[in-house]
Parts: sequence; structure tokens; C-alpha cells
Amino acid sequence: MTATPAPRALDDIPSCFAYFRNEPGPAGRAAAEKLGRFVTGSIKLPADTVRAMGGDRCRGDVLSDTFIEAAFADGYAGKVRKMVDQALAHGVGSVEDAPAELRALFHHLDTEPDWLDWNLVERGAQVFRQYGTDAFLYFGVVTIGGYRREEIQKPLVLTGAYTGGSAFGRFLETCRFWTDVSEPDALRQGGAGRKTAVMVRIMHSMIRHTIAPHQEWDEKRFGVPLNQYDQFTTIMLSFLLSQHMKRLGYRITEEETLAHMHFWRYVGYLMGVEPAFYPETTEDWWRASYVLTLSSDPHDGADSRRLSQSFIDAFQPAPEDQGEQRAAKEREYRKVLGYAGFFVPAATLAVTGVPQAGLLRWQPLTRFVPNLVTSTARRVVPGFAAALDLRRRQSRTAWLSHHTGGRPAAFAPVERLSR
Repeated sequence: MTATPAPRALDDIPSCFAYFRNEPGPAGRAAAEKLGRFVTGSIKLPADTVRAMGGDRCRGDVLSDTFIEAAFADGYAGKVRKMVDQALAHGVGSVEDAPAELRALFHHLDTEPDWLDWNLVERGAQVFRQYGTDAFLYFGVVTIGGYRREEIQKPLVLTGAYTGGSAFGRFLETCRFWTDVSEPDALRQGGAGRKTAVMVRIMHSMIRHTIAPHQEWDEKRFGVPLNQYDQFTTIMLSFLLSQHMKRLGYRITEEETLAHMHFWRYVGYLMGVEPAFYPETTEDWWRASYVLTLSSDPHDGADSRRLSQSFIDAFQPAPEDQGEQRAAKEREYRKVLGYAGFFVPAATLAVTGVPQAGLLRWQPLTRFVPNLVTSTARRVVPGFAAALDLRRRQSRTAWLSHHTGGRPAAFAPVERLSR
């Protein structure tokens, strides 16, 4: 097991961190029974480790947040993106009168952490690429469960980023992020994925700057907006992606899973995500998943329903769609419903108002045999792995181009909050 970080006092943990309330009760026993079969010994992480994880809800991104606060205080917030663009393209030394906060941020970005292994990063990115657009739809539907968490709901609803007509556009931006960061050599100096990761980091700091003082944001209850723990849980979904893709026929080894998570660790590093605890074994990833399962109580209501339904409805045909365009959107809408029915508990779909999938919930299994064949072939047929990787890269790029019309992602925060 990975070394336990220094303990953090319980009174530093926001009240919404429910692990210590839920772990001794029925929820804890049910989660232990479900997840305990994947580990030897106890499913529970040491209490001090869990406290440190809970304390991560009080931490944002010091370097990026300090830069953004200085930008607003000193009147150059409108120049932030241009400055970051220049520093990414030509080095921070090329930025005229670069503020100390920007230099400190890029010193961090340009310093490779001791744990970084580029071979594992590239291998892990390839593991992610083999899932193609299956990964997009999986991530999209499993966030429905996250929309039941108030600390996740609040920033999304206040920004209006994932509700109503903007939901699909923001989802496509996130798909662009997943694509950019996982292309070959994308995270190297000058890589498109590196730029995307840093731009999302800056956007998150701007969102924290905007939401933290809002009257609806209760710091004692929620901690910091877009905090270290909540961003780590999005990385954890990538571990669960690899586990759940096995149900669709993908053959993934433990070594590939850990390479996949090493890749996401470096993506996180570039985005300012450095949690108190980062698992280094698959068993510890399952233990972290146990913490995730118990760390929040559901907060169902209008906001959770609005977010969940906006995502699903975004795939429905528009009234003006006709002919093959309408038929294609209806097919994709049914596909998304099927993925939701397959990967999301029926109770979650019911309370969020997402339509039940019916027999469509078994549709993802039609992918099982083709995926099993290709996953096997990439191991035993010379040259097949490289050909498959190229095909999956092309398919997800084509999917994005079809839905975005070739428009680039902005990765910009909203200018005004929705309420």
C-alpha cells in the first residue's frame, strides 16, 4: 500500500465529506461487500489517509489560483489567455513583463516530477485511445451519478455550463480535452494536449475565483470550488472506465491499467491536480473507489434533474432536423440511453428523471464480440495494435468533427453566472 500522507485534522474537512458518517453503517457494509472482492485484505484505507483525502476538498490550485487572483487585482485578467498562450508556445521568458505569479506557474509546469515515466505516459495514452468514443459516452453517462452531489451540482448550475442548450457544447469541449491530451506525444513541450490541459487549469481557477464568493457557495460545507478531491475523483473515473470496459469485451491487463492511470496522473499534474493520496496499485485504486462511494450523500432535487436531463436531451434531434440527419440523431440518442441504462443504476436514473432505457440497456453488449476480437488481435497479430490505434484515433476525431463542425474548443469560463 502507498505510504500514508501526513494526517489532517477532522475540523479541516468540509461537512459534505460523508465518509466517516457512512462507513460504519449500511452504506459502508454494502460498498465493502461490492468492492471488497477486488482486494486482498481490507477494502479500507487508513483513517489518516481518508482524512487527508477529505482535507483535499479545502485545497484548490495554489499556483494557478494565485496567478488569477493577481490578474484580477492588478487589472490584466483580460490578457491572461494571451500570456499563457505565449508562454506555452515560446516559454515564459518570452512573455513581456511576465508577472512573478505566471513565472512560478510555468516553473511548476516545466519541471518534470520525480515519479514521471514517459514510457508509461505514452503507453497509458494508447490504452485510453483504444476505447475510442466508447470512453466519451461512458464518461458522459456516469456523471449523472455525480450530478446528485451538491458540491458538484452547484458550480455547474451557477455557471450554466452543463444545463439547457449549452450542455452539448460543453460536453463536446470535454471530449476535445480527452482527445487532445491522449494523442501521441501530446503532453510533451509544445504538444496540443499540454496546451489544452493548461488552458483548462486556467479556466478552473477563473471559475473558483467567480464562484467562491457567491452567496450559494458555503465553504464550510463544500470546501473550495473545483477542489483537489473533486478533480481527483474525475481521474478515478478513468480507473473505473478500464474496469467497466471489460464488460464490453476490452481485454485490459493490470499493467495496462496502471500505465493508464500514470498517464492520467501526469495530465492531472499539468492541471494542478496533486492529491494527498494517489494510488499506485490496482488494489489501492479499489480502496480509493470505496472512499468515493461513501464520501458524499445524494442531494436530489431540481438542480440534479436539470443537469442530468440536459445531458441526455442534448442528443435528441432538434425540431428542424429532418431526413437522415434526424434519423442519425435518433440513433445516437438511443445509444446514449442504452449506455445510461447499462452503466448507471436504475435508481439513479429514476431520481434524476432520465428516461429508462428498457431493452436498449443491453445494446452496449453488441460491442462485446467485436471488441473482444480486436483486443485479442492487438496482442497476437503483428502490426495490428498500431493499425487499431490509428483507426480509433481517426474514429474519435471524425466523431468530434461531425458534431462540432470543425470548430475549436474555447475552454473559457462563462462571463456571467446563471443566478
